[in-house]
Amino acid sequence: MDCGFVPGLKDAVGKARGRPGTCKRGRVPRPVIVRRAGEDLDDGGWKYIDLMERQKDDKPGSALWLGGRYFQRELGGILSQVFDTSRAIFGLEKRPVLENQLGLKLDNDLVRERERLREEEEPLYSISPLPSRIVYSAVCWLLDVAYDERPIARFWFLETVARMPYFAYLSVLHLYETFGWWHVSELRKIHFAEDWNELHHLLIMESLGGDSVWSDRFLASHAALVYYWVLVLTYFLSPSMSYNFSELLENHAVDTYGQFIDENKEVLKTLPAPDVAKQYYENGDLYLFDTFQTAVPLASRRPKCDDLYDVFCNIFRDEQEHVKTMEACSDYTKLGVFIQSPHQRFFQGLKQQKEKKGDTETQPPVLKKDERQQVDTETQPPVLKKDKRQQVDTETQPPVLK
Repeated sequence: MDCGFVPGLKDAVGKARGRPGTCKRGRVPRPVIVRRAGEDLDDGGWKYIDLMERQKDDKPGSALWLGGRYFQRELGGILSQVFDTSRAIFGLEKRPVLENQLGLKLDNDLVRERERLREEEEPLYSISPLPSRIVYSAVCWLLDVAYDERPIARFWFLETVARMPYFAYLSVLHLYETFGWWHVSELRKIHFAEDWNELHHLLIMESLGGDSVWSDRFLASHAALVYYWVLVLTYFLSPSMSYNFSELLENHAVDTYGQFIDENKEVLKTLPAPDVAKQYYENGDLYLFDTFQTAVPLASRRPKCDDLYDVFCNIFRDEQEHVKTMEACSDYTKLGVFIQSPHQRFFQGLKQQKEKKGDTETQPPVLKKDERQQVDTETQPPVLKKDKRQQVDTETQPPVLK
């Protein structure tokens, strides 16, 4: 499989492929999270991070083994970041990072302006519960401060956190089903499809080097863990409030991606799409891709994925669909309007059409009086005269043998 995009000599790709990872019991794979594209390439080129290559040789193991492997890998990340910080203090050049080499930008002030204009047209923040507004404002402030002028790392953090609501909803709904309190599998299927979509957003950001820095990984993982348990508790107490906060966060993602696309349109069109994006949008599980989009007809979205501009436009549109789905979930909890995936709506419509057609075919035709008399006459057996009946009896009797 193609390792990704490398502007420069093909030898660099060959050297990168020449370091296969291993995952045998007792051995630690090559620290792919620490070594990022462009760090050990002789010609100074860079490439997208090949997540497919990184995962194909890996396998599950015990918690002790996985935890030890993770600790060793992250320890290398800590030392790497300390080394980079020391080089910056002494005025030395840092090691190249893929995010910096892409040359992408994002203006936080323009993102906030987009949010203000959207709020004026469709108020959501102002009518949200106070706890949701407090947490939402804190998350936005953290993103602006910690990821200023680092859009890919910001997106990676945002997608890591954005997955947690659907994981939390699935956990609570599965618990309700186990206890026998409530059982609607359609809602759980939609949330799983949403989580699957956010996962691939996260993988795309990883392929662009969004998790290159150890402090970003540390902050995102711990924030996601806290966020998960807060959402579980909130969903226990008020599902509508939980959906409202998810809608706020998804709206922020729409504004952020929209501003990012506007600022980097020309640059993005010159960069190819990562393999993981092509795999998801063109060759992936399109059933799950359709499932989370509850506001559009079945199979109405088949986006292209020719370059990085297409990739971010697809993500932008995905986030818009997440907002609509959260609105539908909120209406479900408040008004009882049943939420359906596009597949459910499609097959429900086919069933209704079949029932209507079946009722028309099975009903007997309504005949007029003259037609009924004619049908009765045609269906009655012929009346034979006495001589003819005797002749028929004679013909049907067996011959008498002498």
